[in-house]
Amino acid sequence: MTTPHPLIIGDAVLCPRELAVGLIYEVYERGAGERPGVQVLLSRGGRDLSGFSVEEADQFLQPVGHSGLAHEFTHVGQLHADYHRGRFAQAFATARLLAGFRDVRYLNER
Repeated sequence: MTTPHPLIIGDAVLCPRELAVGLIYEVYERGAGERPGVQVLLSRGGRDLSGFSVEEADQFLQPVGHSGLAHEFTHVGQLHADYHRGRFAQAFATARLLAGFRDVRYLNER
């Protein structure tokens, strides 16, 4: 079994259950000796999927590459405002392109 690569802020991921592209916007510590969890924002409507433990991320998210996003999460209200201001638009465009190399359905997903 291969070791999963660590997810970092700005990584683009496929969310097959949602048929959507997501961005990792926060990485959080889970405890001594444990790999960190991640929080995901979907391109479709800016829906916050919230937190994934590393086990859930390994099971439900498929990393496709880095989107170029540099973001510092402060709180959910700011995340929502940043999404509606277009702060994530370029990163989501890159994420859709990266995802399209795996599955063309993600190219035009909004």
